[in-house]
Amino acid sequence: MDSLLLAANDPTFIENLFGYLPILGGIMGLGFVIFVHELGHFLVAKACGVQCDKFYVGFDVPIGFGKYKISSLWKVQWGETEYGIGTIPLGGYVKMLGQDDNPSNADEEGDRTKITTTNEAGEEVEVVNPRSYTAKNVPQRMAIISAGVIFNLISGVIFATIAYNMGVSYTPCELSLTQPGSPAWVAGLSPGDEILSLTADRETREHLRFSKDLMLAVVVAGEDGELPVTVKKRDGEVIDYTISPYKMNKDAKMPILGVSPMSTLKLRGPSPVLTNLNGSAFDEPITAGDTLLSVNGETFDNYLDYQAYVANHPYDELKYVIETKDEDSSGTSTYNLDFAPQAFRSTGLVMEMTPVLHVRKGSPADNDEGIQVGDIIQSIQGKPVGDPATLPSRETRWAGETIEVVVHRKSEDLTLRIDTIKPESYARIYDLGSEMALHSLGITYSITNVVAEVIPDSSAAKAGLKSGCKIMEIEFIASNDEKKELEKSLGYKDNIYKVHTKEIPWQAIQSRIQMGAADTELEIVYQNSDEAKAKTIKLTPVASETEFIAYRGLSFQSKQEIHTAQSVGEAFFLGRREVWEGMGQVITVLKKLATGQLSPTNLGGPGTIIAVATMESSEGPARLLLFLTLISANLAVVNFLPIPVLDGGHMMFLSYEGLRGKPMNEEIQFKLTLVGLVMVLTLMVCVIGLDINRFLPWFL
Repeated sequence: MDSLLLAANDPTFIENLFGYLPILGGIMGLGFVIFVHELGHFLVAKACGVQCDKFYVGFDVPIGFGKYKISSLWKVQWGETEYGIGTIPLGGYVKMLGQDDNPSNADEEGDRTKITTTNEAGEEVEVVNPRSYTAKNVPQRMAIISAGVIFNLISGVIFATIAYNMGVSYTPCELSLTQPGSPAWVAGLSPGDEILSLTADRETREHLRFSKDLMLAVVVAGEDGELPVTVKKRDGEVIDYTISPYKMNKDAKMPILGVSPMSTLKLRGPSPVLTNLNGSAFDEPITAGDTLLSVNGETFDNYLDYQAYVANHPYDELKYVIETKDEDSSGTSTYNLDFAPQAFRSTGLVMEMTPVLHVRKGSPADNDEGIQVGDIIQSIQGKPVGDPATLPSRETRWAGETIEVVVHRKSEDLTLRIDTIKPESYARIYDLGSEMALHSLGITYSITNVVAEVIPDSSAAKAGLKSGCKIMEIEFIASNDEKKELEKSLGYKDNIYKVHTKEIPWQAIQSRIQMGAADTELEIVYQNSDEAKAKTIKLTPVASETEFIAYRGLSFQSKQEIHTAQSVGEAFFLGRREVWEGMGQVITVLKKLATGQLSPTNLGGPGTIIAVATMESSEGPARLLLFLTLISANLAVVNFLPIPVLDGGHMMFLSYEGLRGKPMNEEIQFKLTLVGLVMVLTLMVCVIGLDINRFLPWFL
């Protein structure tokens, strides 16, 4: 029995499926990978003279109700073999005479291999059918068992070779953003950096892929492991870093560096965030692929320049000029989008700011006379810090100047003079575990659940909240069902947040307030410092007249490049490398799962694999072929694990027989096979359950 079960989960794959052709291409491609695997077993078995009763892609398990059952989607008898497509798309199998993975069928299968013949004395005797699998010697049986894996590896190289001859699209390892407080941000990686190497020898490599090479390197390094990263800065300087990945919060499935791939000036299209921030959709339709031409008359050579411009103009109206293709595709035209300053939605609460959490290497604050981790910022340019939630916008008023910052350090106040820089990026959203940054200084901080100040005459003040009280819990209450669905489309699954826990900083709450529907009501559970009993109030955030945020809600497409081999030889080299790295990826995932460093929820079953195959197919045949290469390597590694009922389990028994000169004890082999079968079936049930939870969460 050969199983196709494992796929590393990439949170970016759950997107819209792109029509019937990509879905069909993905399913057919996966079916072909399984077919190749079983074909290997079949052809070598035939070459060794073994009788093959069945050749199936998928398992022909009867399903149905009552007397109406079906075990195959298609089948045909040709010669001694029944060829078919089974009802359960979890792999495939070749049924050989004398070989059955179901321990309960062992006696029956043994009887089937017996034939009656006449010996030299003319007596009728029962012997093992010479065409049965068990009648073949150990090397022959090893060849039969290993053929599936070998065929997958060969086909994987062929797939990848063809793909690189055609040209494979990929996301390059260029950075548009580093997450404040993340390992990459603290180390000094910046927007515009290009990653050249991810190996200890610092050997540079062309065409490094963000969504594969970088992500795999991070997984291999693991949480708190060391990852060597060589980077070329925007000015051409090459710098070596050693960075330890981390998990943003306790629920994170994988460690990250905290970087985002480079974006272009092409728009993704409209989004719920855009609608929520601006109150309604724009009159002009935004379509995917539209290109930004200018903002307030300023043109940009790249996304980085645009990002920096927006980051430094939170208080200004932004007038966009967008280019779009005409409906008949005969040419292009332009339209305008006018963004008023995006008002900060205030609850009337000014929350406590933590001490400085991180200082970025090479930043204005990173020197002997600068700010240190643990400092408490008291004032900037002679003014109190105020609301820490609006500091990232207010810093644009002094960015690029020499300023005075008063900090409290070790029981004394210090006045520091710092030459600031202009921010290169701005926050789009704060997730759980995110830190807030003052890019002009190069520091991060967080916001607690303790109220530092209540704005006079605000609804919070009228409700009786006081400075010093603690917010314990917040529930977001949408005004109607349409708004509920809108918030779900933004990925907000939970409506109640227990903000007194360390994992939920206030900036994550404030981010949802900004990005969600403007009329969402908050039910706040709080506790005053001088009272033992918690109280509950309801309030609706209101738009500030003086404070604004930089983000305007537009989303841009990631940069894509094409890697095309210059010769057949180069394509073959890349194909071999792809298979080798694919095997390494699967082995790494298995190791991380076994040691608990990777959550089992990262696994995917047939639904996940088909979804990814569909997405890759929508990007073109070369991308689908490269994904099939990974699946071929996946299938080869997983099926060669030393688990009875899988190819690796059979090889384990055969190795024992070859070394000892006799088969393993039947009772022991039966028990081990039963354990292996339970393991495989359990894994199947788990990954199918994960698929259902991933795609149909309401079903569970």
